[in-house]
Amino acid sequence: MFEPVQKSDPPPPPSNRTIPSLAVLANPERMETLKSCCADLADLSGLSASEIVLRHGGGLVLVEQGVAGYDQVILTLAVERPNTAVIVVSDQLPGHMVRALMKLEASDIVPATAGIEEIIDAAEQLRETQSIQGSGATSKCWAFRGAVGGAGVSTLAIESAFSLARKVGPGKVCLVDLNVADGMTTSFLEAVPKLDLQALVDAPDRLDQRLLAAWCWEHAEGVSLLAAPRNPDADALATEPAMLRLLDVACSTFEYVLVDMPRHMTPWTKSILGAVDEAIIVSELTVPSLHAAAEMCRETDILRRDRGKSKLVLNRMFPKKRFRAEFAVDKAEQAIEQEIHTTIASDWDAARTAVNLGKPIADVKPKSQLVLDVQQFVDRLLPEDITANAVQPQKKRRAK
Repeated sequence: MFEPVQKSDPPPPPSNRTIPSLAVLANPERMETLKSCCADLADLSGLSASEIVLRHGGGLVLVEQGVAGYDQVILTLAVERPNTAVIVVSDQLPGHMVRALMKLEASDIVPATAGIEEIIDAAEQLRETQSIQGSGATSKCWAFRGAVGGAGVSTLAIESAFSLARKVGPGKVCLVDLNVADGMTTSFLEAVPKLDLQALVDAPDRLDQRLLAAWCWEHAEGVSLLAAPRNPDADALATEPAMLRLLDVACSTFEYVLVDMPRHMTPWTKSILGAVDEAIIVSELTVPSLHAAAEMCRETDILRRDRGKSKLVLNRMFPKKRFRAEFAVDKAEQAIEQEIHTTIASDWDAARTAVNLGKPIADVKPKSQLVLDVQQFVDRLLPEDITANAVQPQKKRRAK
């Protein structure tokens, strides 16, 4: 006799509730299930623990026991970003992992059999108790990198930082000079390089907001600068854990972090370019520069995966009446098959005067086309509500 066919229970209907934002390290089946209840789902597979901390520290993270690297993610978050809310999918979590979770301000453990509703309940409870939306996860980090030498990357990063500070207010913007061997930002601004690179490399985990504040130099207009003294051996000294830790703490302290990156590749360049909110490639309107920029954009986009494409900026553009053998921007885009995001005018006299005085160009020549172009560039990267409600200029303070 044939056995009667047993009907399996129908799958549960999809939940009507959603999780606004969730970063997930889990098996493919659970990832697929979570897509139905997450408005913004980030797949953490393939990322190192340091990259996860930099990108998603301070937010809501779900990790599943048994997935490669899950334990290192929990341990790193517990040490470097304890304000992260973590949901762990596990039936029997080891004791040292439980102790790591206890160091976090918000965490929960759900069984491996947990369904969508149970995970949503845990996520909602963690958000209610920890106010995740107000954490450092809302900070923005922009990285500037030159396709060729002498493209004016440091100048553009400086001017962008001050333009941004005039919009969002003092004390919210930090400029980080990662040209650790030969950075020029301190010279351009007559600043004091206070970052102790050796101490950072020796013990990255000791860096917290208090120590970061001691290493920051603050300009009178409210922009903070993190830069180390110039050292020809610094490239060999700097390490990926140290650089990622520096940016992680900076992002937890400031609303906006702008990074002046070295043009040459370093052991930590790829991790940073893959993690920042905006990767900005700076070039000039010459054939060699454009080809180098297009190649760098393609390489950067591969690193960034789902983080959004890099932005190509053409710097030091001359007025059309001075063009001779140059060509139009649209022709340049066709030639390199790459969109040009922004063009920045050249104003050599204003730039030279500004660096000689240790001031941003906007202080020397506020109506310069260069200044106006940078303002438009920053506006394009900012949400509309911020540009519409830009703060009024504040009374200048003395640098310290």
